[in-house]
Amino acid sequence: MLLAKLLLAACVITPIAYSWTGATIRNHPADVVAARNKLSSRHVARAEPTNSYIRPCYFTNWAQYRQGRAKFVPEDYTPGLCTHILFAFGWMNADYTVRAYDPADLPNDWAGEGMYRRVNKLKVTDTQLKTLLSFGGWSFGTALFQGMAASAASRKVFIDSAITFVRTWGFDGIDIDWEYPSGATDMANYVALIKELKAACESEAGSTNQERLLITAAVAAGPATIDAGYDIPNLAPNFDFILLMSYDFFGAWASLVGFNSPLYATTELPAEWNGWNVDSSARYWNQKGMPKEKIIVGMPTYGRGWTLNNASSINPGTSGSPAKITQYVQEAGVGAYFEFCEMLASGATRYWDSQSQVPYLVQGNQWWSYDDEESFANKMAYVKREGYGGAFVWTLDFDDFNAGCSNSNGQLYPLISVIARELGGVTIPKKGGVTSAPTTLATTVPTTVTTGRPPMTSAVTTTTTTTCAPATSTIKSSNVCAGKANGQWPDVNNCGRFVLCINSQSYSMACPSGLQFSASLKYCTTATASGCSVTTTRATTTTTKAAPTVRTTTVTPTTATEAFKCTKDGFFGVPSDCLKFIRCVNGLSYNFECPNGLSFHADTMMCDRPDPSKCAK
Repeated sequence: MLLAKLLLAACVITPIAYSWTGATIRNHPADVVAARNKLSSRHVARAEPTNSYIRPCYFTNWAQYRQGRAKFVPEDYTPGLCTHILFAFGWMNADYTVRAYDPADLPNDWAGEGMYRRVNKLKVTDTQLKTLLSFGGWSFGTALFQGMAASAASRKVFIDSAITFVRTWGFDGIDIDWEYPSGATDMANYVALIKELKAACESEAGSTNQERLLITAAVAAGPATIDAGYDIPNLAPNFDFILLMSYDFFGAWASLVGFNSPLYATTELPAEWNGWNVDSSARYWNQKGMPKEKIIVGMPTYGRGWTLNNASSINPGTSGSPAKITQYVQEAGVGAYFEFCEMLASGATRYWDSQSQVPYLVQGNQWWSYDDEESFANKMAYVKREGYGGAFVWTLDFDDFNAGCSNSNGQLYPLISVIARELGGVTIPKKGGVTSAPTTLATTVPTTVTTGRPPMTSAVTTTTTTTCAPATSTIKSSNVCAGKANGQWPDVNNCGRFVLCINSQSYSMACPSGLQFSASLKYCTTATASGCSVTTTRATTTTTKAAPTVRTTTVTPTTATEAFKCTKDGFFGVPSDCLKFIRCVNGLSYNFECPNGLSFHADTMMCDRPDPSKCAK
């Protein structure tokens, strides 16, 4: 999965023979170099669509912070597209209790309902949809997982906390994304964790008369990583299904140019890369003891790229360095499908590898491995032909989800719609159309809440206590937001303020000192650039208290800090007051105060128990 900015959270590791650039990668243990297979082109057989396949999709909460056509929010989802949504990611405290990664995941006066509730509201319009909260990811690392899994007591802390947390926020399951367990100790502890999680979920379901929470895991596809970390026969009975991360087989962390997610091996690559492909990985998991119906094959809606050392040498197996940073993904060597379709529209050449059954494109000295509708269709035929349980995508937001490509035929989610059609018998509509599906779907459409917040560089924790959400200033019911879409709107009485509309509820918000809200830009800017001429003060507001929020404490924004100069986005401690911290957004600073006597720890970027040694210096 992509990283915490989070771009691709994938596994690490670089074959020894090649240099690592620092890009996030999966499936490559440090001491492994893979090998190739001499395989001929496969015949692609078609099978009848069925609803028995599992079609999960990962939702990344940081996609909301991308700009323009790349901004993705839960309401961009189309009913019927997926059978499960896995929310990336939940986080863990040092004491092994769980928490939200981003404060915007939880309800507050600047994020509205919060991403957790917005994702789970999708079940209103897609009545068969299940949601899971995924804990971990590549940027999470291994240390906390190893510490948590090391003893029965610490495992119980995590398990009890996770069950309570996902139930509180309306999720239907827990996904473990430990990248990766390694060695005999980790292997044994991982089995104990999953067994105890399964037992606890069964007990909780029985005592509360609820459906048992689903238990899944994202797992490695590299053979050496599989051998080092997974006792598959003892894990298999405890998982509902596994998500095989069958991508990131090649990437620009190494100079060797290869395919991100080849279905089969190709003779174009050196012999040591045998086994590094979708088919070999899925077969290996099955041969080691995981039932085929529990193996869900990973499908990337992103690609990996290189800047060729020799622009005239374009065959796989040539050499290069990371491809140039793309407009939206902003990580060298990584691009989204919706960026590749624009490259093709602007003159890039598409090639097809008949052995690996995947395309690649070349534009000047830029070489990209990616998947398209043809390779997705071939892989779905493979899943059905081989009897695997389904296919999942990393991620929703990298597909052309809004049919925004200049060469688009209007098809929403052109890649994921192939999975929906081939495995689910679901026809995803074109722009303005209606989903045609064999399942029962409600007809109401959720509203969209947009935010202008950039990607977080650090997370602010929420403590695991019970408290009430902060009071919010709400405009008296005067239909201020009646008929308006969710989002920010100008305050007709005061240029220095604006109104946040969420489901017809209005919230009065203040711009930082000296700035004014621009109706056209939808954010606070200089008075000259705002175009606002209103100078009168705003209407009277009343204060209402939100309902109690279980197991979370939300930080409360105050006025902007004028003295602090933001040089980058993120969270920063206040040296003069350990109870406060500052958030920087687009060069603007906002004051926050930790709740209930907690203090801001500059090292962890969390509100936690007071500790003067942890205050900002």
